Formats: sequence, structure tokens, C-alpha cells
Amino acid sequence: MVVHLISAIFARTLTLIVIFLPSLINTSQLDYDALVFSQCDSSDTNILQKTTTTKDPNYSNHNFFLRAQALYSFLRKLESESSRAKFFKTLAGNEEHAVSGWFQCREDYPSEICHRCVSELRDISSRLCGNATSARIHLRGCQMVYEIELVDAPTAQANNHHNYKLLETPERGLIHKICDGATAETFAGFEEMRTEALTAAETGVVDGHGFYEESYKLLHVVAQCDGHVEACDCGECVSAAAAAAAEECPWSIAGQIYLEGCYVGYTYYPHEHPGGSYHEEVGKASTGKSLAIVVGGVAALVFVAIFFLFLESLRRKGDGTFNLITFLLIQVYLI
Repeated sequence: MVVHLISAIFARTLTLIVIFLPSLINTSQLDYDALVFSQCDSSDTNILQKTTTTKDPNYSNHNFFLRAQALYSFLRKLESESSRAKFFKTLAGNEEHAVSGWFQCREDYPSEICHRCVSELRDISSRLCGNATSARIHLRGCQMVYEIELVDAPTAQANNHHNYKLLETPERGLIHKICDGATAETFAGFEEMRTEALTAAETGVVDGHGFYEESYKLLHVVAQCDGHVEACDCGECVSAAAAAAAEECPWSIAGQIYLEGCYVGYTYYPHEHPGGSYHEEVGKASTGKSLAIVVGGVAALVFVAIFFLFLESLRRKGDGTFNLITFLLIQVYLI
């Protein structure tokens, strides 16, 4: 009986390892949900009260409820569409309060990662920009922009039905930058190499329909335009981002420039071949994760085998401890 019991436990353990091995490998491959930056405009959180002359708190609370409901519908719509598209722009709400905006995923990430990333955007926006009237949130694998639109008051109509506080950025204006603290000042030819790599991105992003990723000599470059930006404007935007990178991050070995309409990122690898693409990162992560799981699984099987031999030695000796351990194993198995 003990032999059959141990065999059953052994088989169950092995089955669980086989079932969960693929999911364990796939879910930890990439930090697509890492926060790059967020911008939340809450300066007009009382805008709903301004749109009416009534001071009834119940009316104001009702307005806030309608706004929250519109935002919830908007975020749910983005999450739903993210399983089918890498870019989606929409308007959600009713004739009184609506939310307009869009999401975009990094083009080289698979649809499954895109959907997970946008789902994270929904949770992060609620946590970071709860009552904001407009927001921009950028994760490593996706981004989202939205604004509350008020269409039920003369003041809102005078403002063309938009709250542009956050999104009123000059054309191709700098939104955010990240410059690595390490410098490449001592590496000969760095500036020329970066200029050539970013120049290649200007044309490459047009040919790539809004996305470009390539290794150029010792640099790895990624560029992507917002989904609503036309091809010619996309190339001009990346060109402006390249100029901003040279100005804002003159000697940084890595930099990321986010403009209205596009972003560009580069990393300099002075002593090794450049990498950093999604497929390369997944390959490295999969290899490391797979190796760790295999080693852990083998260790677990060895432990079970040693424990089985230990029980056999107790049974042959007729030790009372054997009966106690057998009883405990039966209870665990039944659970």
C-alpha cells in the first residue's frame, strides 16, 4: 500500500510540474508592465462643480459618479480591444460626460503581452491618477492617454468640449526624458555612431509603418510613433527626437526621449554586441527560467526518491515511526 501511495504522490507532483512549466516560463519573461512615467492632471478636479450654478452636493456627487462611470467604460473598452489591436482610439460615456483617448502597445510585442499590459494600465491609472481629468501613463510595453470631455455646459462648449490642461503640449514638444547616468565621453566615435544610428531610425520608422528596432554597430535603437501619426510626420517626429537625444543626453550611454507623437530609445554597448529586442530578451529569460525550473524539478524528484528509500528502511525495521509517517502521507494525499 505504501508503495502505491508514494507512487501516486510522485505521479501527482510530476504532473503538476509538467502542467505549470509552460506558464511559469511565459509569464516572467519581460517586465512589460514596468512604469516609465505618468502624468496626471488633477488641477480641474472641481471642474464639474464649475459647470453648474447649483450648490446641491447631491448634484455634484452625481456628476462625479457619471464621470467615473465614463472613465470605467473607457478603460474597459481599451482592455477589450487590446486583445485584437496594438493601437485603438475611442470615446466612451454619454451626452453629459465622456472620456476620449487611446492606447498603444509596442509593435514587436505579441498580442498576449499587449493585452496584459493594457490590463495593467487600467489598474495603474486608477491608482496613480484616480480623479484626474486627463492622464498619460507609459509602461515599458504600452501607453495610454485620456481626457475627460464635458459637453453639458456653456463653459465647456466655449473650450471646444475639451480639457487640454495636460495634453496641451506643443507639437513634438518634449514630454519626458530618461538619460543614463553613465557616460560614453571616453569612447571614441560615440557621437558619430549615435547620430548615424538615429538617422537610420528616421527612415526606418517610415519603412516600418511607425516602428523601428535595429542594432547599428555598438548601439541598439528603438523608435515608435503614436498610432494616429501619419508616415511623413512620423519620420519628422523621430528626427526631432534624435535631435533632442543629442541635446538632452549628450554623453549618456543610454537615453529615452518621449515627444508628442513618438519616442526614441538607444543603448550603447561598448564592449559587447548590442541586444535588447523583445525576442532576445524572451530568449534569455526563457533559458534562465527553464534552467531554474528543470534544476528544481530534478532536485524535488531526487528528494522524493530518497524519502521513499527512507520509508522502506523504516518498514523493514518495523519501526512505529513508519506507521505515523504513513498516516500523515495519507492525509496529505487526501487534501
